[in-house]
Amino acid sequence: MTAPTETSLADLARTYLERQVWFHRAIAGKPAGELSLVAADVLREGEPGLARLLLARGAQRFQLLTGWREATAVGGVLKGRESALLGSASLRGNANHGVLVYDALADDDLLTRLLALVTEGRESAERVRRVATLVSHASLVFDERLFMKCYRVLEEGERPEVEMMFRLEAAGFEALLQPIARWRGYGCDLAVVREFLPSALEGRLLALTSLRDLLAHASGTDEQGAIGYVGGEIDPDVETASAGGDFSAEMRRLGVMTAGLHAAMSAAFGAQAAEPASVARIVTGAGSPRLAALGEQIGAAARGSLGVSIRVHGDYHLRRVMRTERGWLVAGFGDDPLYASAKPDPSLAPRVGSPIEDLADMCFSLHRVAAEALAQRPTSEAEVAAGLAAAWERRNREAFLAGYRESDGVGSLLPESPETVEVLLTAFEAVRADRYEATPAAR
Repeated sequence: MTAPTETSLADLARTYLERQVWFHRAIAGKPAGELSLVAADVLREGEPGLARLLLARGAQRFQLLTGWREATAVGGVLKGRESALLGSASLRGNANHGVLVYDALADDDLLTRLLALVTEGRESAERVRRVATLVSHASLVFDERLFMKCYRVLEEGERPEVEMMFRLEAAGFEALLQPIARWRGYGCDLAVVREFLPSALEGRLLALTSLRDLLAHASGTDEQGAIGYVGGEIDPDVETASAGGDFSAEMRRLGVMTAGLHAAMSAAFGAQAAEPASVARIVTGAGSPRLAALGEQIGAAARGSLGVSIRVHGDYHLRRVMRTERGWLVAGFGDDPLYASAKPDPSLAPRVGSPIEDLADMCFSLHRVAAEALAQRPTSEAEVAAGLAAAWERRNREAFLAGYRESDGVGSLLPESPETVEVLLTAFEAVRADRYEATPAAR
């Protein structure tokens, strides 16, 4: 046995892609065109076989990994994932010998072989599980210690999230899920492997737990049965500071980690003096009257330094960070709902801007957590709960910014004037609030 013919693989791939939701999302709004096979690379001959197909539709390119086996063996491999079948094909040089071709991402055996291939033999695994994720890529976890993102929709050049991980690692930044390997071909990133930490806790979930504990004070009793404060006089700031689930120490640590992230980005990608016109354009370009007024404040602040522009994360919120035994880690550099292009599931486009933009992202994320927690409380508690939530947001915002400001090296990144920092932070947070109101699904 060798492999199916390129013609048969191409025909099967076209029919298969027409059935895929991710494919139709990728081509939505794009010019019509024929789907053609650019290359078919046999990665493993025999049985089970493995091939990488590169297909194109106009300027768009797609990756499809295909496997094949004898028909009698396929059922036991797919295990209920029969929708992954492409169809039957003849082998090269043996038209009488047919096999069933299928999406290789449905075959555990082929996936462990793919891991070894992508990591050039440095890694192996016994088990793999699939993670439901964005349809533009497949997400796979191996032995609960390695995570692979296999791209279906390809992008020309370096994929920004992959570049970011490896450049930060090279700059000595350790507070991220460590990259293990990248797989490239045809001028594209095809897959990336990084560490996986099953015990890591998402920042948003930790923040919600903290605030829900605090808001129990707005009910008749807390979770331990103690009398609450409905109808009583309380000082929200005092209650927030004394709550058992106080989150401010963690937010301060997150601020310190964020300062280290920005220092590493400056080292990895360089820094330059921020241009007032560019900074103001981000704010005034949103089109809101209140933002236009903030843009004028930025113009007034520009009489002094606005700090530097660096490569920023660009989508830095509580779902992008995780708390682990090593401390806070950056968990990803993915899709950016604020600056996304028109294409579906876009990568986070490389952005150069003020590091205060990332700080505004995180502060706005705290605001969204507060709003989410308040929405879950009964209306009878609304007044007391709102005061507590506002105090919680304020306390954790201040702790995050204090941890950032007190870190070594941030003085060279921020404007010299604290007043200018506040003007920019207020403006960038307003941009996020304005865009969230327009597209609430963004967060």
